Parts: sequence; C-alpha cells; structure tokens
Amino acid sequence: MRQDVLAELAKQKWTGKDMIDVTVNAGAVQLSGAIFDERERQAAIVAAENVAGVKAVRDNLFCAGPLSVVLVS
Repeated sequence: MRQDVLAELAKQKWTGKDMIDVTVNAGAVQLSGAIFDERERQAAIVAAENVAGVKAVRDNLFCAGPLSVVLVS
C-alpha cells in the first residue's frame, strides 16, 4: 500500500512531493516531511485518502518557509 500512496503522490502536479515520506500500518497512512505551501498539505492528504485500502491519514507534515540565500563577501 505504501507504494500505491507514493505513486498517487507522484501523479500530482504540485511541487514538494519528493519531500514527503509515507509510512503505512494496517491501512493507516502517516505523511511526514516538508511542504512549501499549505495547499500542498490538503492535496497530499486527499491523494493518500484516494488510494484503495487507506483507512486513515495522519498528517505530520510541516510547512517550510521560502528558502533564501544570503551571500556574504
């Protein structure tokens, strides 16, 4: 089932899916890792819920702010 959830996430057009880890235990999916936009959170949850056999989805995602680079000379 883990591979099915990962495949469903990979089909999505939004970015950040490479930063999401998936664990599954008895039909309960846990999503953890980083997202960069709060809309990605709901999209990831819905994608996981759409996989056959998923009974529950636990959201342990965190929203990472935009990355910025500071150059020091």
